[in-house]
Amino acid sequence: MIEEKNKKVAAYVVEDESTAQYRYRVKNVQEALEAYGKEWKVMVYRKSELINLVLGEIDLLVILRQTSKDDLVPGYVMEARDMGIPVAMDLDDLIFSYADLPGLMRATGSRNVLYWTGYVWGIRRIATKVNGFIATNEFLGEKLTKCFSQPHTVIRNSLNQKQVKVAEKCLPKKPHKGFMVGYFSGSPTHAKDFQMVEDELIRFLTSHEDATLVVVGYMKFSEKMQKLLMVGKVEQRDLVDWEKLQKMMSEVDVNIAPLVINDFTNSKSELKYFEAGVVETVTIASPTYSFARAIKDGGNGYLANSGEWYEKLEHIYEQRKENEKVAERARKDALDNYFGKAIAEEVEKAYNELLKVEEPAEKEE
Repeated sequence: MIEEKNKKVAAYVVEDESTAQYRYRVKNVQEALEAYGKEWKVMVYRKSELINLVLGEIDLLVILRQTSKDDLVPGYVMEARDMGIPVAMDLDDLIFSYADLPGLMRATGSRNVLYWTGYVWGIRRIATKVNGFIATNEFLGEKLTKCFSQPHTVIRNSLNQKQVKVAEKCLPKKPHKGFMVGYFSGSPTHAKDFQMVEDELIRFLTSHEDATLVVVGYMKFSEKMQKLLMVGKVEQRDLVDWEKLQKMMSEVDVNIAPLVINDFTNSKSELKYFEAGVVETVTIASPTYSFARAIKDGGNGYLANSGEWYEKLEHIYEQRKENEKVAERARKDALDNYFGKAIAEEVEKAYNELLKVEEPAEKEE
């Protein structure tokens, strides 16, 4: 069943192939290994297809973020362990700790305690049984290790070939009138993040007649921002698929990624930086764990704490030529470090580390 027997096999168990988690955490990884992998390849199994998974023919079992209300996935985890096959769970959010439930609910804007308690319980049914974890950054990985006393590795989110091809079609950028600020994270869960910079955005927009703001997705605006919406200084657009989003990112002068800094946002990846970077759009971001490590302030982007957003926007507005150089460096960084060979090497290193983990003593819930 498995070809290329000289390569080790990482088998991923997924619930839904239509999610962003699947694209970033599985599909992009699989693609990078197909193009540049030397030791490993990825096989993907839907939860409903687990009967077709022959554990004796794989070297590593990876459970992509999912909850478990039945014994199917935990059963396969235990069977793999009994056969000496390392099992890892891939998680991209702080969604596994009861202690972090209040922060999770604040971050999502939800008050449904029963839902999130059940969700975390379902994650933990699998997480307490695995040998190790794959996280999107070291901050989240350390949280996982502290919570479950098992080792972790890091595989960052990345670009795929189609994204890079779409980006190439967007370049070189077409000149446009005015100065456009783009916010591409419109959703109820990001309302507080947007509110944090709203006053500084309004100050910037009202200081420059040709400055406008594009918000993609849902956002509940303040009365002040609604007034700017009414006069065309702010434009709100519906959510779009990732290909169209890439094009939208290429059309603005600066991408903003404000986040209220806490454990939840420190666990997030820097994807808004490198997805804008690959289309040569500069990002201003809050200095969360991932953004602060990806962005060199003034080099390949900008970092801004609360109270610094107006100043950074003014700088980019006034220094257009300098901004072009920053954008070029952001694109180079995106292609050099978040795509292709670099990701394949990172993935293979992570998989090899997981082969070394010791068998865990199962925790009781």
